Amino acid sequence: MNGILRYRATIMTRIQAARNAPRLPIVRLACLSIALFGLASRGAAQTTVATPVGNATTTGAVEPPATTAPEQLQHVALMHLMDAIEPYHPRSELKGSAVLAGSTTMQSLARAWSERFRKFHPDVVFTKGKDGTSAGIQEISENPNVIAGASRPLTPTELESLKGSHCKDPLAVIVALDPLALFVHKSNPISGITPEQLEAILRASTPTQPSATKWGDLGLTGEWASQPIRLHSRNDVSGTTGFIKHWIIRDAELARSAQVHETNEQVAKGIALDPLAVGLFGFGQSTDAVRGVPLIIHGAAVEPTEVNFLAGNYTLVRPLLLIIDKAAMQTDGGVRESILRYVLSRDGQMEAVRAGFFPLDPAFIRKQLDTISGPQLR
Repeated sequence: MNGILRYRATIMTRIQAARNAPRLPIVRLACLSIALFGLASRGAAQTTVATPVGNATTTGAVEPPATTAPEQLQHVALMHLMDAIEPYHPRSELKGSAVLAGSTTMQSLARAWSERFRKFHPDVVFTKGKDGTSAGIQEISENPNVIAGASRPLTPTELESLKGSHCKDPLAVIVALDPLALFVHKSNPISGITPEQLEAILRASTPTQPSATKWGDLGLTGEWASQPIRLHSRNDVSGTTGFIKHWIIRDAELARSAQVHETNEQVAKGIALDPLAVGLFGFGQSTDAVRGVPLIIHGAAVEPTEVNFLAGNYTLVRPLLLIIDKAAMQTDGGVRESILRYVLSRDGQMEAVRAGFFPLDPAFIRKQLDTISGPQLR
Protein backbone atom coordinates (compact mmCIF):
# COMPACT_ATOMS: atom_id res chain seq x y z
CA MET A 1 0.00 0.00 0.00
CA ASN A 2 2.81 2.37 -0.96
CA GLY A 3 4.16 4.26 2.01
CA ILE A 4 1.17 4.52 4.33
CA LEU A 5 1.92 1.29 6.17
CA ARG A 6 5.49 2.42 6.69
CA TYR A 7 4.26 5.77 8.03
CA ARG A 8 1.89 4.10 10.46
CA ALA A 9 4.53 1.60 11.54
CA THR A 10 7.34 4.09 12.10
CA ILE A 11 5.70 7.34 13.20
CA MET A 12 4.91 6.08 16.69
CA THR A 13 8.51 5.07 17.46
CA ARG A 14 10.31 7.82 15.58
CA ILE A 15 8.45 10.82 16.92
CA GLN A 16 10.27 10.78 20.24
CA ALA A 17 13.63 10.77 18.45
CA ALA A 18 12.47 13.64 16.29
CA ARG A 19 11.84 15.98 19.21
CA ASN A 20 15.41 17.27 19.16
CA ALA A 21 16.02 16.69 15.47
CA PRO A 22 16.84 19.28 12.82
CA ARG A 23 13.77 20.60 11.07
CA LEU A 24 14.82 19.65 7.55
CA PRO A 25 13.36 21.73 4.73
CA ILE A 26 9.79 20.56 4.24
CA VAL A 27 8.62 20.68 0.66
CA ARG A 28 5.26 22.46 0.85
CA LEU A 29 3.45 20.13 3.22
CA ALA A 30 -0.07 20.28 1.77
CA CYS A 31 -2.90 20.44 4.27
CA LEU A 32 -5.89 21.08 2.05
CA SER A 33 -4.94 21.67 -1.59
CA ILE A 34 -8.28 21.03 -3.28
CA ALA A 35 -8.36 24.03 -5.59
CA LEU A 36 -7.77 21.85 -8.66
CA PHE A 37 -11.33 20.58 -8.46
CA GLY A 38 -12.86 23.87 -7.37
CA LEU A 39 -13.63 22.96 -3.75
CA ALA A 40 -12.17 26.09 -2.25
CA SER A 41 -14.39 28.32 -4.37
CA ARG A 42 -17.60 26.32 -4.09
CA GLY A 43 -18.51 27.00 -0.47
CA ALA A 44 -17.21 24.69 2.21
CA ALA A 45 -19.81 25.72 4.79
CA GLN A 46 -17.89 26.92 7.83
CA THR A 47 -14.81 24.91 6.93
CA THR A 48 -11.56 26.66 6.14
CA VAL A 49 -8.91 25.79 3.60
CA ALA A 50 -5.60 25.28 5.38
CA THR A 51 -2.42 26.64 3.89
CA PRO A 52 0.77 24.71 3.22
CA VAL A 53 3.48 24.57 5.84
CA GLY A 54 6.58 26.63 5.24
CA ASN A 55 10.16 25.61 5.89
CA ALA A 56 11.61 25.67 9.39
CA THR A 57 15.04 24.99 10.89
CA THR A 58 16.43 24.06 14.30
CA THR A 59 19.53 22.22 15.44
CA GLY A 60 20.10 18.65 16.59
CA ALA A 61 20.45 15.20 15.09
CA VAL A 62 18.20 12.40 13.99
CA GLU A 63 18.82 9.02 12.41
CA PRO A 64 17.15 9.17 8.97
CA PRO A 65 14.76 6.41 7.95
CA ALA A 66 16.20 3.74 5.68
CA THR A 67 14.20 4.83 2.63
CA THR A 68 14.77 6.72 -0.58
CA ALA A 69 15.66 10.41 -0.33
CA PRO A 70 12.16 11.87 -0.98
CA GLU A 71 10.56 9.40 1.45
CA GLN A 72 13.25 10.20 4.01
CA LEU A 73 12.42 13.90 3.85
CA GLN A 74 8.71 13.24 4.11
CA HIS A 75 9.12 10.81 7.01
CA VAL A 76 11.02 13.47 8.92
CA ALA A 77 8.53 16.14 7.85
CA LEU A 78 5.62 14.06 9.12
CA MET A 79 7.40 13.38 12.39
CA HIS A 80 8.07 17.06 12.93
CA LEU A 81 4.51 17.89 12.00
CA MET A 82 3.17 15.52 14.65
CA ASP A 83 5.68 16.75 17.21
CA ALA A 84 4.51 20.34 16.70
CA ILE A 85 0.92 19.44 17.63
CA GLU A 86 0.10 19.89 21.31
CA PRO A 87 -0.79 16.75 23.28
CA TYR A 88 -4.19 16.53 24.91
CA HIS A 89 -4.44 17.91 28.46
CA PRO A 90 -7.72 17.33 30.36
CA ARG A 91 -8.89 20.52 31.98
CA SER A 92 -11.39 18.95 34.35
CA GLU A 93 -13.33 15.79 35.08
CA LEU A 94 -16.17 15.27 32.65
CA LYS A 95 -19.53 13.52 32.79
CA GLY A 96 -21.99 13.31 29.96
CA SER A 97 -22.80 11.62 26.69
CA ALA A 98 -22.57 12.07 22.96
CA VAL A 99 -23.97 10.27 19.93
CA LEU A 100 -21.44 9.60 17.16
CA ALA A 101 -23.13 9.39 13.75
CA GLY A 102 -22.32 9.86 10.11
CA SER A 103 -19.50 8.94 7.75
CA THR A 104 -18.74 5.24 7.36
CA THR A 105 -15.29 6.26 6.09
CA MET A 106 -14.64 7.69 9.54
CA GLN A 107 -16.27 4.92 11.60
CA SER A 108 -13.12 3.13 12.72
CA LEU A 109 -11.43 6.45 13.45
CA ALA A 110 -14.41 7.72 15.45
CA ARG A 111 -14.43 4.49 17.43
CA ALA A 112 -10.72 4.83 18.18
CA TRP A 113 -11.19 8.47 19.21
CA SER A 114 -14.04 7.62 21.58
CA GLU A 115 -12.17 4.71 23.16
CA ARG A 116 -9.01 6.73 23.72
CA PHE A 117 -10.95 9.77 24.93
CA ARG A 118 -12.55 7.62 27.61
CA LYS A 119 -9.09 6.78 28.93
CA PHE A 120 -9.00 10.41 30.03
CA HIS A 121 -12.71 10.74 30.80
CA PRO A 122 -14.25 7.36 31.73
CA ASP A 123 -17.56 8.95 32.76
CA VAL A 124 -18.33 10.15 29.22
CA VAL A 125 -20.56 7.68 27.36
CA PHE A 126 -20.64 7.39 23.57
CA THR A 127 -23.44 5.79 21.60
CA LYS A 128 -23.67 5.08 17.88
CA GLY A 129 -26.00 6.96 15.56
CA LYS A 130 -26.97 6.54 11.93
CA ASP A 131 -24.44 5.53 9.28
CA GLY A 132 -23.54 7.71 6.31
CA THR A 133 -22.62 11.39 5.99
CA SER A 134 -26.07 12.50 4.79
CA ALA A 135 -27.79 10.44 7.49
CA GLY A 136 -25.53 11.93 10.14
CA ILE A 137 -26.30 15.46 9.00
CA GLN A 138 -30.00 14.66 9.13
CA GLU A 139 -29.63 13.17 12.61
CA ILE A 140 -27.87 16.21 14.10
CA SER A 141 -30.63 18.39 12.64
CA GLU A 142 -33.08 16.43 14.80
CA ASN A 143 -30.87 15.86 17.85
CA PRO A 144 -28.25 18.48 18.86
CA ASN A 145 -26.62 15.87 21.11
CA VAL A 146 -25.22 14.20 17.97
CA ILE A 147 -21.68 14.66 16.73
CA ALA A 148 -21.86 13.99 12.99
CA GLY A 149 -18.88 12.80 10.99
CA ALA A 150 -18.76 13.95 7.38
CA SER A 151 -16.29 12.82 4.75
CA ARG A 152 -16.98 15.89 2.64
CA PRO A 153 -17.74 19.57 3.29
CA LEU A 154 -21.27 20.70 3.99
CA THR A 155 -23.03 22.34 1.09
CA PRO A 156 -24.44 25.86 1.63
CA THR A 157 -27.95 24.38 1.36
CA GLU A 158 -27.21 21.85 4.10
CA LEU A 159 -25.77 24.55 6.33
CA GLU A 160 -28.83 26.75 5.97
CA SER A 161 -31.08 23.79 6.59
CA LEU A 162 -29.22 22.94 9.80
CA LYS A 163 -29.55 26.52 11.04
CA GLY A 164 -33.31 26.21 10.68
CA SER A 165 -33.45 22.92 12.56
CA HIS A 166 -32.91 21.84 16.18
CA CYS A 167 -29.18 22.35 15.51
CA LYS A 168 -29.17 26.11 15.98
CA ASP A 169 -25.47 26.91 15.58
CA PRO A 170 -23.74 24.26 13.41
CA LEU A 171 -19.96 24.21 13.35
CA ALA A 172 -18.00 22.00 10.95
CA VAL A 173 -14.46 21.29 12.13
CA ILE A 174 -11.84 19.74 9.84
CA VAL A 175 -10.25 16.88 11.81
CA ALA A 176 -8.11 14.99 9.26
CA LEU A 177 -7.31 14.76 5.56
CA ASP A 178 -8.09 11.95 3.12
CA PRO A 179 -6.27 12.07 -0.23
CA LEU A 180 -8.27 10.23 -2.88
CA ALA A 181 -7.25 8.36 -5.99
CA LEU A 182 -8.91 6.55 -8.84
CA PHE A 183 -8.07 2.89 -8.32
CA VAL A 184 -8.04 0.12 -10.92
CA HIS A 185 -7.22 -3.58 -10.93
CA LYS A 186 -3.47 -4.13 -10.70
CA SER A 187 -3.47 -5.63 -14.22
CA ASN A 188 -4.89 -2.46 -15.80
CA PRO A 189 -2.21 -0.71 -17.94
CA ILE A 190 -3.62 2.83 -17.81
CA SER A 191 -0.75 5.26 -17.14
CA GLY A 192 -2.67 8.36 -16.06
CA ILE A 193 -5.86 10.40 -16.27
CA THR A 194 -6.60 14.09 -16.53
CA PRO A 195 -9.15 15.80 -14.24
CA GLU A 196 -11.46 15.96 -17.26
CA GLN A 197 -11.17 12.21 -17.81
CA LEU A 198 -11.80 11.55 -14.14
CA GLU A 199 -14.99 13.59 -14.39
CA ALA A 200 -16.00 11.71 -17.55
CA ILE A 201 -15.68 8.37 -15.74
CA LEU A 202 -17.82 9.49 -12.81
CA ARG A 203 -20.44 11.56 -14.68
CA ALA A 204 -23.39 10.32 -16.72
CA SER A 205 -23.43 11.20 -20.42
CA THR A 206 -25.19 14.28 -21.70
CA PRO A 207 -25.78 15.42 -25.30
CA THR A 208 -22.86 17.84 -25.02
CA GLN A 209 -20.61 15.89 -22.64
CA PRO A 210 -20.27 12.17 -23.32
CA SER A 211 -19.00 10.09 -20.44
CA ALA A 212 -16.14 7.60 -20.61
CA THR A 213 -17.70 4.15 -20.90
CA LYS A 214 -14.93 2.13 -22.58
CA TRP A 215 -11.25 1.96 -21.71
CA GLY A 216 -10.48 3.19 -25.23
CA ASP A 217 -12.12 6.50 -24.25
CA LEU A 218 -9.21 6.95 -21.84
CA GLY A 219 -6.56 6.16 -24.43
CA LEU A 220 -6.06 2.42 -23.98
CA THR A 221 -5.49 0.46 -27.16
CA GLY A 222 -5.51 -3.14 -28.33
CA GLU A 223 -7.81 -5.56 -26.54
CA TRP A 224 -8.48 -3.00 -23.80
CA ALA A 225 -9.93 -0.36 -26.12
CA SER A 226 -13.37 -1.96 -26.50
CA GLN A 227 -13.68 -3.24 -22.94
CA PRO A 228 -16.30 -1.52 -20.73
CA ILE A 229 -15.35 0.61 -17.74
CA ARG A 230 -17.10 -0.92 -14.75
CA LEU A 231 -17.57 1.68 -12.03
CA HIS A 232 -17.66 0.53 -8.41
CA SER A 233 -19.07 3.17 -6.07
CA ARG A 234 -20.60 3.96 -2.69
CA ASN A 235 -24.28 4.40 -1.88
CA ASP A 236 -26.09 7.72 -2.14
CA VAL A 237 -25.85 8.60 1.58
CA SER A 238 -22.06 8.29 1.73
CA GLY A 239 -19.74 11.26 1.95
CA THR A 240 -17.61 9.78 -0.82
CA THR A 241 -20.55 9.90 -3.23
CA GLY A 242 -21.47 13.39 -2.04
CA PHE A 243 -17.92 14.61 -2.57
CA ILE A 244 -17.86 13.20 -6.09
CA LYS A 245 -21.25 14.69 -6.96
CA HIS A 246 -20.76 18.18 -5.54
CA TRP A 247 -17.04 18.79 -6.03
CA ILE A 248 -15.79 16.61 -8.88
CA ILE A 249 -18.69 16.36 -11.34
CA ARG A 250 -20.17 19.67 -10.11
CA ASP A 251 -23.72 18.54 -9.38
CA ALA A 252 -24.16 16.65 -12.65
CA GLU A 253 -25.83 13.26 -12.76
CA LEU A 254 -23.68 10.40 -11.52
CA ALA A 255 -22.66 7.63 -13.89
CA ARG A 256 -24.42 4.31 -13.41
CA SER A 257 -22.39 1.96 -11.26
CA ALA A 258 -21.67 -1.68 -12.03
CA GLN A 259 -21.78 -2.33 -8.30
CA VAL A 260 -22.64 -0.24 -5.22
CA HIS A 261 -20.89 -0.90 -1.91
CA GLU A 262 -21.47 0.10 1.71
CA THR A 263 -17.84 0.95 2.50
CA ASN A 264 -14.67 2.02 0.69
CA GLU A 265 -13.01 -1.21 1.82
CA GLN A 266 -15.70 -3.12 -0.07
CA VAL A 267 -15.10 -0.94 -3.14
CA ALA A 268 -11.41 -1.89 -3.01
CA LYS A 269 -12.30 -5.58 -2.71
CA GLY A 270 -14.71 -5.31 -5.64
CA ILE A 271 -12.04 -3.74 -7.86
CA ALA A 272 -9.55 -6.41 -6.82
CA LEU A 273 -11.91 -9.06 -8.24
CA ASP A 274 -12.74 -7.24 -11.48
CA PRO A 275 -10.00 -6.45 -14.05
CA LEU A 276 -12.27 -3.90 -15.76
CA ALA A 277 -13.27 -2.11 -12.57
CA VAL A 278 -12.54 1.40 -11.37
CA GLY A 279 -13.46 3.34 -8.22
CA LEU A 280 -12.53 6.40 -6.19
CA PHE A 281 -11.47 6.09 -2.54
CA GLY A 282 -8.76 7.11 -0.10
CA PHE A 283 -5.13 6.02 0.05
CA GLY A 284 -5.77 4.27 3.36
CA GLN A 285 -8.12 1.70 1.80
CA SER A 286 -5.65 0.66 -0.91
CA THR A 287 -4.49 -2.96 -1.13
CA ASP A 288 -1.82 -4.80 -3.10
CA ALA A 289 -4.52 -6.05 -5.50
CA VAL A 290 -5.40 -2.56 -6.79
CA ARG A 291 -3.40 0.32 -8.24
CA GLY A 292 -3.83 4.06 -7.95
CA VAL A 293 -3.89 5.88 -11.30
CA PRO A 294 -1.55 8.88 -11.63
CA LEU A 295 -3.29 12.24 -12.00
CA ILE A 296 -2.08 14.34 -14.94
CA ILE A 297 -1.58 17.88 -13.68
CA HIS A 298 -0.23 20.53 -16.07
CA GLY A 299 0.89 17.77 -18.42
CA ALA A 300 2.82 15.77 -15.81
CA ALA A 301 1.61 12.47 -14.34
CA VAL A 302 1.65 12.66 -10.53
CA GLU A 303 1.58 9.32 -8.75
CA PRO A 304 -1.02 9.05 -5.95
CA THR A 305 1.53 8.44 -3.20
CA GLU A 306 1.93 9.71 0.34
CA VAL A 307 5.21 11.38 -0.61
CA ASN A 308 3.57 13.36 -3.42
CA PHE A 309 0.64 14.31 -1.20
CA LEU A 310 2.85 15.49 1.66
CA ALA A 311 4.99 17.44 -0.80
CA GLY A 312 1.91 19.28 -2.06
CA ASN A 313 2.20 17.79 -5.55
CA TYR A 314 -0.89 15.54 -5.42
CA THR A 315 -3.95 17.69 -4.94
CA LEU A 316 -7.05 15.46 -4.96
CA VAL A 317 -7.85 15.45 -1.24
CA ARG A 318 -10.97 15.85 0.84
CA PRO A 319 -11.33 17.07 4.41
CA LEU A 320 -12.88 14.87 7.08
CA LEU A 321 -15.18 16.81 9.41
CA LEU A 322 -16.93 16.61 12.73
CA ILE A 323 -20.12 18.68 12.92
CA ILE A 324 -21.44 19.88 16.26
CA ASP A 325 -24.04 22.31 17.54
CA LYS A 326 -22.14 25.13 19.26
CA ALA A 327 -25.30 26.06 21.14
CA ALA A 328 -25.41 22.58 22.68
CA MET A 329 -21.70 22.86 23.45
CA GLN A 330 -22.44 25.72 25.82
CA THR A 331 -24.62 23.54 28.07
CA ASP A 332 -22.99 20.09 28.04
CA GLY A 333 -20.41 20.67 30.76
CA GLY A 334 -17.47 20.86 28.38
CA VAL A 335 -17.93 17.44 26.74
CA ARG A 336 -17.98 18.57 23.11
CA GLU A 337 -15.25 21.14 23.51
CA SER A 338 -13.03 18.51 25.14
CA ILE A 339 -13.79 15.95 22.43
CA LEU A 340 -12.78 18.43 19.75
CA ARG A 341 -9.66 19.46 21.66
CA TYR A 342 -8.73 15.78 21.93
CA VAL A 343 -9.34 15.08 18.25
CA LEU A 344 -7.19 18.10 17.29
CA SER A 345 -4.45 17.17 19.75
CA ARG A 346 -1.35 15.11 19.01
CA ASP A 347 -3.13 12.12 20.58
CA GLY A 348 -6.15 12.47 18.29
CA GLN A 349 -4.11 13.16 15.17
CA MET A 350 -2.02 10.06 15.90
CA GLU A 351 -5.24 8.04 15.73
CA ALA A 352 -5.94 9.60 12.33
CA VAL A 353 -2.51 8.42 11.11
CA ARG A 354 -3.14 4.94 12.50
CA ALA A 355 -6.45 4.83 10.62
CA GLY A 356 -4.74 5.64 7.32
CA PHE A 357 -5.51 9.37 7.11
CA PHE A 358 -3.26 12.41 7.37
CA PRO A 359 -2.88 14.97 10.18
CA LEU A 360 -3.51 18.68 9.99
CA ASP A 361 -1.04 21.54 10.00
CA PRO A 362 -0.42 22.74 13.62
CA ALA A 363 -1.12 26.38 12.72
CA PHE A 364 -4.44 25.41 11.18
CA ILE A 365 -5.27 23.35 14.27
CA ARG A 366 -4.61 26.38 16.49
CA LYS A 367 -6.87 28.51 14.31
CA GLN A 368 -9.69 25.98 14.65
CA LEU A 369 -9.18 25.72 18.41
CA ASP A 370 -9.54 29.50 18.64
CA THR A 371 -12.91 29.14 16.91
CA ILE A 372 -13.98 26.32 19.22
CA SER A 373 -12.72 27.62 22.57
CA GLY A 374 -11.95 31.27 21.98
CA PRO A 375 -8.46 32.79 21.52
CA GLN A 376 -5.92 30.81 23.51
CA LEU A 377 -2.79 31.96 25.31
CA ARG A 378 0.19 30.09 23.87
